[in-house]
Amino acid sequence: MNSHGFVLGAGALALLAGVALPQAAGAADFYKNKRMTHYITSGSGGSVDLMNRLGARHVGRHIPGNPTVLAKNKTGAGGIVGANYLYNQAPKDGTETMGSLMSVPVLPLFYGNTGRGKNIKYDPTKFNWIGAPARFVAVAMSWHTSPVKTWKDLLKHELVVGSSGVGSSSTVDAVFLKNLLGFKYRVIIGYPSGGDIDLAMVRGETQGRATNAWAGLTSRHPDWLTDKKVNLLYQQGLEPDPAVPSSVPLLIDQISDPEKKAILKLKMAQFELGYPVYMPPGVPKDRVEIMRKAYAATYRDPKYLAEAKKARVLVAPISAEKVTKIIEETFSAPQELQAKLRAYLKPGKLERAKVIKVSSAITGLQKKGRVIVFADNGKPAHAKIGKKTKISVGGKKAKRGALKTGLNCQIEYYGEMSQAKSIKCK
Repeated sequence: MNSHGFVLGAGALALLAGVALPQAAGAADFYKNKRMTHYITSGSGGSVDLMNRLGARHVGRHIPGNPTVLAKNKTGAGGIVGANYLYNQAPKDGTETMGSLMSVPVLPLFYGNTGRGKNIKYDPTKFNWIGAPARFVAVAMSWHTSPVKTWKDLLKHELVVGSSGVGSSSTVDAVFLKNLLGFKYRVIIGYPSGGDIDLAMVRGETQGRATNAWAGLTSRHPDWLTDKKVNLLYQQGLEPDPAVPSSVPLLIDQISDPEKKAILKLKMAQFELGYPVYMPPGVPKDRVEIMRKAYAATYRDPKYLAEAKKARVLVAPISAEKVTKIIEETFSAPQELQAKLRAYLKPGKLERAKVIKVSSAITGLQKKGRVIVFADNGKPAHAKIGKKTKISVGGKKAKRGALKTGLNCQIEYYGEMSQAKSIKCK
């Protein structure tokens, strides 16, 4: 028997005898009665939030000691704020984890140390990667009234797409493909959430989305697919996903130019990271290993899978080892290729979504005060109150509960049933 076999055999015998190994026992005891926080670097309502909250609700059962796991959103700068916090300020004891959109780990590659890159204070290769519940399966789509029906039409017709901000993947992907391939995307930024971006498309203010998570589309708008309200233009990533109809082409397979394909491959690698979960650098290795095993077990948990199925979410776990390998290979790409990628990501000047300003009394409150009813040009209008809505009553900052029927207000919103930007009441 070789030395490695002997060590493994001894460990197995110790466990069978009921004697826990010292390091594992210490880590297991650590989490007992603990309160953990799982941060999410995107806002509520999208696929990133959905996938992360789903995992956070179930993972505690698979961590020795069964700690309480609380999910919290920590947004800002396309995920940079959250990642900076985890890298520099979060405790290194294993009580805090984070889940992000796939772009967050590669932002230092995208921006370098100039522009938005100056705000990046983390090194993705030093995070402790835990794994991911699935790849980020993304498609581009156009509304059924648009002249753009296939990806080739993007070379001939303009497609107006909505996005939240400069750092949003919807903006980044549209700008990149416009610069690299000549796609005629016109990006309008400023919409508060993915739901508002969708509403703008339905209202006709925009015509499509350059990036839309397949999980988000199938969970929130399955009728758009069955009723053929949208045209699916192409799929992003390095490999086609079986969940997406085979008629939707994988974009990278359509490009023949070697240099453009190499740059596209470097950019598209992020989609293979999916919805990565990670811990700060410096966390004890035994606690990192416990979390890796806990999340791997969660992704096989029948209760977790049943809830995922109900939410129309496809689970296809990615191991910690694979996530780590993708990140290491991405950041080891030739510097010349990295520089070319960054050049194609420069956004230039972007348009902002138009805000509608209305003076009206609040005529009603719906959904437990989360929607206000008012008059716009003499017609009933509705606006949602979200986390980004700024509310003031009598000149003082206020919460949603302070809004009452009859209050006269100045309301800024983006259109029917969109999120209100601000509500200022007398």
